[in-house]
Amino acid sequence: MPDLLMPILLGLIIGAAIGATVLLTNFCALGAVADIVFAKDWRRMRAWLLAGGIAIIGAQILDNAHLIDLGSSIYAAPFLPLVPIILGGVCFGFGMALAGGCPSRALSRLGAGSLKSLVTLLVVGVVAAMTGLGVLVGLTDFLFNIGTVRVPPSNSLPVVLTTLIGGERYMRWIVTAIIGGGLLIFALKDSWFRASRGHLIGGGIIGLCVIAAWAGGSFGVNLVAPMGAAITGLTTQDVPTPFPASVIVGIPLGAFIAGALTRNLALESFTDAADLPRHLIGGALMGFGGTLALGCTFGQGLSGLSTLGIGSFLAIAAMWFGCLWGIRYFEAGSVMGGLVLALKRRMH
Repeated sequence: MPDLLMPILLGLIIGAAIGATVLLTNFCALGAVADIVFAKDWRRMRAWLLAGGIAIIGAQILDNAHLIDLGSSIYAAPFLPLVPIILGGVCFGFGMALAGGCPSRALSRLGAGSLKSLVTLLVVGVVAAMTGLGVLVGLTDFLFNIGTVRVPPSNSLPVVLTTLIGGERYMRWIVTAIIGGGLLIFALKDSWFRASRGHLIGGGIIGLCVIAAWAGGSFGVNLVAPMGAAITGLTTQDVPTPFPASVIVGIPLGAFIAGALTRNLALESFTDAADLPRHLIGGALMGFGGTLALGCTFGQGLSGLSTLGIGSFLAIAAMWFGCLWGIRYFEAGSVMGGLVLALKRRMH
């Protein structure tokens, strides 16, 4: 029991910090894209990129100091599941648009009183369990078998570049400086963003939470697979890994505390007859896509990005496109019409 106490407490603390931050600063992957599309406002995207830059630099420092081992994570594995990552990422992003946010957003809204977020999260967990271990596992295995490329010894970008051109001693820091430092510069160079304390603080705290998760001995912050594991654990004797499960519990707890302190709690239900199926389909797509892509916008998006894994860059690009497609779907009124608009107008 003492061995379980620390990861449980750490998971609750990190989860609570994420939940409170998401609620109070509107940190949101979907909102980042939607703000650009509809208002040409890049502040929430800059907050997300700031978190990514901080996570990259912090994780690489910890790994270089041998305090963590990024190479043992799934994000830096010696294989690259191209088909699952791209297909899963697009499905996840489209589902995120339908459901009004990713799982982290839904968890924080649940803490603030959203009943429709509860429904969405249950669907995410059930479909994730079906995709990873249940009736859809045959499809999952098929997609991984036909769409995976071997990338020995790791699909981490610095390792791949070192294998191709050498420079083992310096390559990690060159790539970290270009990508991690570049994200920080891009985020902070904008005076409007710097003046927006909520976005600035939100991005900073989320990035630090990812680093703290690595430092605590986990593999960053991931939400979809642990939700599936939790659902599976309800019907079997499999006990969910304590840290990820604690983060999932901590996010709505932190949001509830923050909402109570700021008087920002309110019951939220479905607004009309079309709202329920949208959230059900969105949750299903996120559960399926997040499992295939090996993570969500927190898993592959921020935790995976911090490992500099090539798969994580592909996954987040696919998620952004799927999200844009979902946003354009609402505008066009049809799935194919939304795809045409997404390809034609992109972020403009």
